[in-house]
Amino acid sequence: MIAEVLSGLALATWIYLVFARGGFWLCRERDDAREPLPSVLPQLAVVVPARDEAENIAQSITSLVSQNYPALSIVLVDDDSSDGTADIARRTAAALGKDDRLIVVGGSALPPRWTGKLWAVKQGIAAAEEKFAPKYLMLTDADIVHAPDTASWLVAHAEKHNLVLTSLTARWRCEELAERVHIPAFIFFFQLLYPFARVNRPDNRMAGAAGGCTLARAE
Repeated sequence: MIAEVLSGLALATWIYLVFARGGFWLCRERDDAREPLPSVLPQLAVVVPARDEAENIAQSITSLVSQNYPALSIVLVDDDSSDGTADIARRTAAALGKDDRLIVVGGSALPPRWTGKLWAVKQGIAAAEEKFAPKYLMLTDADIVHAPDTASWLVAHAEKHNLVLTSLTARWRCEELAERVHIPAFIFFFQLLYPFARVNRPDNRMAGAAGGCTLARAE
């Protein structure tokens, strides 16, 4: 009897997942739509929290200062790095002739009840709002290399669909055996919890985002 009940519950669960969970397993949601940018570009500030990212920061900053979105500024928050992260970022932007797009903010002491990265993001947002008064804030990690049109795509998509939150996930490295085993499973269960088809519907209460690349209205 117990076995039959458990089997029935398992069957019911799978039926629910297949037919009533937004079709997450079909992976139909794509980011290949290209919306036109508005004639007047809204100001965009990119906030990058970074701590001991000397190995990655040059590539990341190169990709950000090279964005094909003119109304863009970058705030790098140096979160008490000990490996010269901030200096590498400055030199990288200067070498590309784009140092006017980058400001570096030194992180202050961590207040009670805050965690390090979120406090760095908070400081970056405050600096961006004070210096640039942006309509949009783009929050990204210091180890992500962006395509040249990432900012343009995000802003165009947000403007076209009147969105307050827009997000892209980075293309995950999937080379080593452990990566090949765990990353697809992670994406599968992420979609199971937050079906992208529901997240992308304005009339659905479900929301989801990839923290590595998120665009939000500053207001």
